[in-house]
Amino acid sequence: MSEDTIDLETLGDRLAEVRRTYGESIDVPNLGSTAFATLLGVSTTAYASCERGEREPTVDLLLALRHKTRISLDWFLDPTHPGADRP
Repeated sequence: MSEDTIDLETLGDRLAEVRRTYGESIDVPNLGSTAFATLLGVSTTAYASCERGEREPTVDLLLALRHKTRISLDWFLDPTHPGADRP
Protein backbone atom coordinates (compact mmCIF):
# COMPACT_ATOMS: atom_id res chain seq x y z
CA MET A 1 0.00 0.00 0.00
CA SER A 2 1.37 3.42 -0.87
CA GLU A 3 1.72 6.26 1.60
CA ASP A 4 -1.03 8.26 -0.11
CA THR A 5 -3.77 5.71 0.51
CA ILE A 6 -5.50 4.81 3.71
CA ASP A 7 -6.49 1.27 4.67
CA LEU A 8 -9.99 0.21 5.66
CA GLU A 9 -9.02 -0.48 9.26
CA THR A 10 -7.70 3.07 9.67
CA LEU A 11 -10.85 4.48 8.03
CA GLY A 12 -12.93 2.46 10.47
CA ASP A 13 -10.88 3.72 13.41
CA ARG A 14 -11.34 7.29 12.21
CA LEU A 15 -15.09 6.81 11.79
CA ALA A 16 -15.30 5.54 15.36
CA GLU A 17 -13.21 8.48 16.58
CA VAL A 18 -15.44 10.96 14.76
CA ARG A 19 -18.56 9.26 16.20
CA ARG A 20 -17.18 9.46 19.75
CA THR A 21 -16.03 13.07 19.35
CA TYR A 22 -19.36 14.09 17.85
CA GLY A 23 -21.24 12.30 20.62
CA GLU A 24 -19.25 14.17 23.25
CA SER A 25 -19.92 17.48 21.46
CA ILE A 26 -23.68 16.93 21.77
CA ASP A 27 -23.51 15.54 25.33
CA VAL A 28 -24.05 11.94 24.27
CA PRO A 29 -20.67 10.44 25.24
CA ASN A 30 -21.76 6.87 24.48
CA LEU A 31 -23.26 7.56 21.04
CA GLY A 32 -23.54 4.18 19.35
CA SER A 33 -22.93 3.41 15.71
CA THR A 34 -26.63 2.72 15.03
CA ALA A 35 -27.71 6.07 16.45
CA PHE A 36 -24.88 7.87 14.63
CA ALA A 37 -25.79 6.26 11.31
CA THR A 38 -29.39 7.35 11.86
CA LEU A 39 -28.23 10.92 12.58
CA LEU A 40 -26.23 10.82 9.36
CA GLY A 41 -29.19 9.45 7.42
CA VAL A 42 -27.25 6.43 6.17
CA SER A 43 -27.81 2.70 6.40
CA THR A 44 -26.96 1.41 9.86
CA THR A 45 -25.61 -1.83 8.39
CA ALA A 46 -23.40 -0.04 5.88
CA TYR A 47 -22.10 2.38 8.50
CA ALA A 48 -21.29 -0.42 10.95
CA SER A 49 -19.45 -2.33 8.20
CA CYS A 50 -17.36 0.73 7.44
CA GLU A 51 -16.56 1.36 11.09
CA ARG A 52 -15.45 -2.27 11.46
CA GLY A 53 -13.12 -1.79 8.48
CA GLU A 54 -15.00 -4.28 6.30
CA ARG A 55 -15.93 -1.91 3.47
CA GLU A 56 -15.15 1.51 2.07
CA PRO A 57 -17.44 4.39 2.97
CA THR A 58 -19.64 5.53 0.10
CA VAL A 59 -19.58 9.07 -1.20
CA ASP A 60 -23.03 9.56 0.34
CA LEU A 61 -21.75 8.49 3.75
CA LEU A 62 -18.72 10.76 3.47
CA LEU A 63 -20.84 13.74 2.47
CA ALA A 64 -23.30 13.08 5.30
CA LEU A 65 -20.38 12.80 7.72
CA ARG A 66 -18.97 16.12 6.48
CA HIS A 67 -22.35 17.85 6.61
CA LYS A 68 -23.29 16.67 10.12
CA THR A 69 -19.89 16.89 11.85
CA ARG A 70 -18.06 19.51 9.74
CA ILE A 71 -15.06 17.20 9.73
CA SER A 72 -12.38 17.73 7.11
CA LEU A 73 -12.59 14.94 4.58
CA ASP A 74 -8.93 15.64 3.87
CA TRP A 75 -8.17 14.61 7.45
CA PHE A 76 -10.45 11.62 7.17
CA LEU A 77 -9.09 10.24 3.89
CA ASP A 78 -5.47 11.40 3.71
CA PRO A 79 -2.98 9.60 5.98
CA THR A 80 -0.38 12.33 5.35
CA HIS A 81 -2.69 15.25 6.17
CA PRO A 82 -1.40 17.50 8.96
CA GLY A 83 -3.25 16.58 12.13
CA ALA A 84 -3.99 13.09 10.78
CA ASP A 85 -4.06 11.85 14.36
CA ARG A 86 -7.23 13.78 15.29
CA PRO A 87 -10.58 14.86 13.78
